[in-house]
Amino acid sequence: MYNIVFIKYYSIKIGINKEMKAGNLKKLIERYQVLIFFLMGLAISWSIWIPMALDQLNIIQFKIPIIVGQSIGAFGPLISLFILDKISKGAIGLKEIFDSIRIKGERIIWLIPAALILPLLTILGNIINFFIGNESQLNILKSEPLVLLGYGLFGVIPLLLFAGLFSSPLFEEPCWRGYGLRKLQGRFGRHIGSLLLGTYWWLWHQPINIANGLEVNLYSYLLMLSYSFIFDSIYNLSNKNLLSAMFAHSSAIVTYTFIYQSDNLYVLLMFLIVIITLRILEWKRRESISAFKEEQVVIQPEKSL
Repeated sequence: MYNIVFIKYYSIKIGINKEMKAGNLKKLIERYQVLIFFLMGLAISWSIWIPMALDQLNIIQFKIPIIVGQSIGAFGPLISLFILDKISKGAIGLKEIFDSIRIKGERIIWLIPAALILPLLTILGNIINFFIGNESQLNILKSEPLVLLGYGLFGVIPLLLFAGLFSSPLFEEPCWRGYGLRKLQGRFGRHIGSLLLGTYWWLWHQPINIANGLEVNLYSYLLMLSYSFIFDSIYNLSNKNLLSAMFAHSSAIVTYTFIYQSDNLYVLLMFLIVIITLRILEWKRRESISAFKEEQVVIQPEKSL
């Protein structure tokens, strides 16, 4: 009899302790969720990308097809977000983040600049660089895909733009713009939030960039930071439609694959001008929304005695 009572008591106590631990874990995740997300994302992606980078540098042997390792590591932030959402019982809001991918509705027009800004600015920077005299010939497209595909290249580019939406943009943008930007800008403001996210995004890519034989330098950092600032502004101006950030991300892939690029400071200058313009548009939109909300305030008349 006493044994049965003791077992029941002990079982209830264990259950309560588990609930308390689960509750504490949920509170811990809610409090430090942003830091945990970013660190976990690095740990998952870098666990495969750093060995690949070390193999490229001939430090260790880690033979894996670049496209396989790159694809596996790209899921790191999304896996991190999924784990945190499950542990916190939906506190991350993963479903709501994916629901913000909208193919119609308000401010859908921002999908057009999202798709065009990066390649057009890169081409414009190349043209300026040529007329300044820094290039001996005008380079618009990379020679390899142009020679390989000929005029068919102009059909491949829009095809890759749309097909690319289902690769890195779909895996990454729910994490970067859908979650990270919202949290960072909410805590640190628009500009510092974008700076932190863009810097992290560049840092996260570095092992796989090294594995691909790309040089790590200040120009690459400023270029990716510019990309990130533009993605952020387009996302905010589109009424936080995640599809706009996905289009901008896919456009960056198209630009990297097909548009001629060098360490061209005029490209960075074009990006800076557009970033400032987009930030002004963001500020004006926030001001107009605030003014509209103030106009909607109904002042209740005093009751007559």
